Amino acid sequence: MGISRTKNAMLNTAFSLVLQLTVFAKGLVLLRLIVPAYGSDVNGLIASILQFLAYISLIEAGAGAVFRGALYAPLSRGDMSGVSAMINAQKRFYRRIGLIFGGYVAVLCVVYPLVAQTGADRGYVVSLILILSISTFAEYFVSLPYISLITADQKIRISHIVSIVYTLANMAAAVVCVRFGWDVRALYGIMCLLGMLKPIFYALYVKKHYPLSRNTPPDRSCLAQRKDGMVHHLAYCVHTGTDAAILTVAAGTALVSVYNVYGAIVFGIEKLVTSISGGAAAGLGNLIASGQRDKLDLTVDRFELVQAAAATWLYTVTGLMLMPFVRLYTAAMTDISYIRPAFGYVLIAAEVIFCFRSIYSTVSSSANRFKETRRGALLECAVNLTLSLILVLTLKKALLAVAIGTAAGMAARYLWEIVYLSRHLLRRPIAKPLKMLAVSALGALGGIAVCRGLLDYAQIGSVWEWVSFGVATALITAAVAAALYWVFYRQTVRSLLRMLSGRG
Repeated sequence: MGISRTKNAMLNTAFSLVLQLTVFAKGLVLLRLIVPAYGSDVNGLIASILQFLAYISLIEAGAGAVFRGALYAPLSRGDMSGVSAMINAQKRFYRRIGLIFGGYVAVLCVVYPLVAQTGADRGYVVSLILILSISTFAEYFVSLPYISLITADQKIRISHIVSIVYTLANMAAAVVCVRFGWDVRALYGIMCLLGMLKPIFYALYVKKHYPLSRNTPPDRSCLAQRKDGMVHHLAYCVHTGTDAAILTVAAGTALVSVYNVYGAIVFGIEKLVTSISGGAAAGLGNLIASGQRDKLDLTVDRFELVQAAAATWLYTVTGLMLMPFVRLYTAAMTDISYIRPAFGYVLIAAEVIFCFRSIYSTVSSSANRFKETRRGALLECAVNLTLSLILVLTLKKALLAVAIGTAAGMAARYLWEIVYLSRHLLRRPIAKPLKMLAVSALGALGGIAVCRGLLDYAQIGSVWEWVSFGVATALITAAVAAALYWVFYRQTVRSLLRMLSGRG
């Protein structure tokens, strides 16, 4: 007997949360190991190269989300011939991207050392580019079609488990390499070699659990919305990658290291929160494909509330505890100033908006509405890039400039998404998500006011004090937020409790 959509969503979300916590811990551990051992410039250089390598996904044109959207229908019917045809089309597509990626890496080895403001010599930079590109080759040639399949089949937790093991192994490798004083290239070389084991696992797992046929002719219809998916993927790349690129060219890789310290915290929280909607994506796609609109509306209400509550609580705590943490965390990082409060708070605001928007983006992608929602993605790109570049040139504060641009782009896309989906897919008035935003803002402001009145954060001078203040802050803000959500969303909270208890 198959697992229900609800249980699948809960399992996927649980493993997604564990993965994001693991990745979050890895980011903090690697930064704390690498910056004191190798310097801010090297740390920023690695982050910048990884971001430039990620730009190859623009050529992929967001095909992953399009492929998953196309797989929902044949999987819901049990049509393995149709699934095989789509997987074979994906394999051909991704292998072509892998070959293009090889050419891109060659170009990057020539161009990147010329434009990056870094103290490392050309040979060092080129060797890092080559090492960091290894695992991406393996993903395009083997992993990605299989990940699309298990994700669309509501089993993304399998991918999460693999990534958890891989992340823990990376952390262990980093500790060993730094302990023995190895070159940072040896450290990332070991990580990339560990990453080569992931494609092998995916190939074996899919072979065992899915009766796919290699001889089925590829069905290229699953690429029908690829151009529209490209627009959405471009917006995602602008959101996640342009900040590092602008800082690399305009301010230098050392400032990218500062960005990464704040990003490790703020983006880590975002991944935790959005794992809620990510865990529900396949279930939402199944509901849409089977035409169960009433259940879809109820499911969106539930996940929006959970995700909004999680974002409000976690980011309120983050806002209060961020600067004391950065002061303690970067005490040994003296080659550049890491104390940038205005940048940190604006970055938090940007990611809060992204979290509130993500449930709507998940619904539109699960419904294969890439063409219909591409204008919102283009709007986000235009606002983000235009404002970021203007402010970098006028403010002369590159970090704050890119954060403001990101926040503005997020806000524009969020408003566009709720208007479109309220009118065309979900049976809910536009005022509903705006009410959620207002209640959440009230909860955050209330939590901040109470915490500031009871706790003196200037007293934090040790890790133990930070932990004790953090626990108190988390409890206070949780109580304030819970009270407000209970007052304004009592019926939805009760339905969630019934669902969790197995009675709804």
